[in-house]
Amino acid sequence: MAMRVLSSYRVVMLSCSLVFLFSCSSDYLVKNEQSVYQIVLDEPDNPHQIRAAKLMQHYVNQLTGVIVPIGRDSLELAEHILRISLDNDCHPDGFTLGQTEEGFLIKGGTHKGCIYGVIYLLEQEWGCRKYSPDFEVIPKHKGLILPDDEITNAPKNNYRIINGRFGQDADYQDWQAIDVIQDQFANRFYVHTFNRLIPWEEHLDDHPEYYSEVNGRRIKDQLCLTNPDVLRITIAHLREEIKKQPDKHLWSVSQNDNFSYCQCEDCQKIIDEEGTAAGPIIRFVNKIADEFPDQVISTLAYQYSRQAPKITKPRDNVQIMLCTIELSRSLPIADEPRSASFLKDLEDWGKIAKLIYLWDYTVNFSHHISPFPNYHVLQPNIQLFTENHVHEHFQQSNTDTGHEFSELKSYLIAHLLWDPYTDVDSLIQDFTHGYYGDAAPLVLDYFHALQDDIANTGEWLDIYGHPTAHESTFLAEEKVNRYLKLFEQAQERVLNDSARLIHVKTAALPIQYAAMEIGKNHMFESRGWYTIEDDQYTPRQTMLDCLNEFIATCRQAGVNTVNESGLLPEAYYEATMRFIDVQVEGNLAFRKQVTADPQPAVKYSRGDLSYLSNGVQGASDYKVHWLGWEAQDFTLTLDLEQTISAEQVSIGTLYDPKSWIFHPKEISCSFSIDGLEFNSLDINQLHGDQSDEPVTRTHFFTLPDTPIRYIRFHIKGTHANPGWHPSAGGKSWVFVDEIVVR
Repeated sequence: MAMRVLSSYRVVMLSCSLVFLFSCSSDYLVKNEQSVYQIVLDEPDNPHQIRAAKLMQHYVNQLTGVIVPIGRDSLELAEHILRISLDNDCHPDGFTLGQTEEGFLIKGGTHKGCIYGVIYLLEQEWGCRKYSPDFEVIPKHKGLILPDDEITNAPKNNYRIINGRFGQDADYQDWQAIDVIQDQFANRFYVHTFNRLIPWEEHLDDHPEYYSEVNGRRIKDQLCLTNPDVLRITIAHLREEIKKQPDKHLWSVSQNDNFSYCQCEDCQKIIDEEGTAAGPIIRFVNKIADEFPDQVISTLAYQYSRQAPKITKPRDNVQIMLCTIELSRSLPIADEPRSASFLKDLEDWGKIAKLIYLWDYTVNFSHHISPFPNYHVLQPNIQLFTENHVHEHFQQSNTDTGHEFSELKSYLIAHLLWDPYTDVDSLIQDFTHGYYGDAAPLVLDYFHALQDDIANTGEWLDIYGHPTAHESTFLAEEKVNRYLKLFEQAQERVLNDSARLIHVKTAALPIQYAAMEIGKNHMFESRGWYTIEDDQYTPRQTMLDCLNEFIATCRQAGVNTVNESGLLPEAYYEATMRFIDVQVEGNLAFRKQVTADPQPAVKYSRGDLSYLSNGVQGASDYKVHWLGWEAQDFTLTLDLEQTISAEQVSIGTLYDPKSWIFHPKEISCSFSIDGLEFNSLDINQLHGDQSDEPVTRTHFFTLPDTPIRYIRFHIKGTHANPGWHPSAGGKSWVFVDEIVVR
């Protein structure tokens, strides 16, 4: 529950049956390196009370060197008692602190109220901080004063998740007062559960009518929610699962992650009546909720189902999980004209649903380590949600080491979920000075410059956006150069502070990453990786230094991933080295014409076939220098423009399963003199289910010792995601890049 600033607290008076006796002067828990207190638990077997007592004992010892004993009520009590007690009338996470006749009382709600009361004392009264799972600040004290005044507090929001690795750390959870999915949801029943309830692998062949009808054909993507057998099987499946997990009471019955909702006659009739594809979902889920009145049934209002129905209201035990995936992150939702439809949906659901769970996105999925200046919208957005009857939150964030300001972002969101009206500027100041030390002013200069730029432009900030989308605004060349210089200066200020030095180096990763990624899009220009002089292509040393510093920091800081697909820093380094290894000198295919049948998708690299012979090999991001074909076989033909003799030809392919991209099943190669008659060379086949593949593959073919002019590749795609994939059966892609002839 990190540093909750008392002056900005939203104080909630709880109905605690307790009379506090206040003294004229503050009492000391520790004085002159001694304590006359003992910690006593009202319920010694209660795990939350035990946790609270151990936290208090551990950190008091860290603060002062004094161990305050933990005991039970007995005849051998100490002179003063610090009592930890439960209050069934308080908010489950709320607490009340105050002095009593016997000493001091921490009285908390039935969930973690006692724990959060202890954390409050450690932070607000004694100056402790836990900024990240592996970095905390514990000042040294000779004495600890217990507050005179009664302090009562509770969170504004009941359920507060910040998704990411940080949130899995038990200590960090308690310090930031956040929850995790498994606290409430049943195991394996958290979103996109239709296929878990009625697996297409088991039922599609015999019962295609269980699944969605699209364009007159039954497909496995979603369920047909007006089919009575689908309802029957779902209820039976849930009943068995509830028996297996009797301690869980929240179950997701929700659409799969695709757009292919059922449009059969019966489903379409409901859609027309309700004015939304959410209509069949809510009617279906209501029937399940009626069957299990003691459970909460959660369902998604996501993409095609985001709009609330006109007629049917969710049952009181139905939770609506409303998602913001389509929105920009550059302006507060309430101020963004392009978010008007979401605002209406939020308002409409708030009128008819008792339980709304808000799934917000505060992350760039494709580029976790890239500037994503959305901090100025965090508070107004969370305020908007809570003011519209949302008190359960899932913040899809990027909390892992190395991800852009992830420690600061998590710290801010945690405070805002507890109190949406807290003083954010004070929190930012507190965090940056504690986490970056003497380098804080320079880090803040960079931080505020990004926020100011995007607030002024209002440009679209996309959760899958590439740094090149902002290369003319907040990532313009002169700005990136200034930011890189700022971080050089920031590092100099903390050279003798090893912990904060690595924090500063880690904070520099996103601007280094942006410089390198933008450079890939301008390989031979001033921002690029190469200089050209007298037809000689020479790597730019500053860019090589940037890459080497980037990977060194990733190794030192323990950075785990670069993006949602799980790309490792080492794999990114290798892919970048491959990318900048331009195939120009000695490459007979350089800038030669390539034709395709069918043509590639225009939404990737504009479908421009010249990318296949521009000398630049694609790296790890399918949006940069790659061409893609969806669920198709295709041919590529290279015209060398004259007959030549060569030894080898190669072509590259990409693997990114989270983006539904797989290496092709087969590539065959042939050659020709006249472009009419082709002679086969060889076939490269890929066996197995592609559950574990390198990010890139280069497929080599040996050329014959005869003159050739044309080279043709026949490429067979996978067409569908494999069975192990979360979206098994969905249309998969093949992406190819540089053709090289030597």
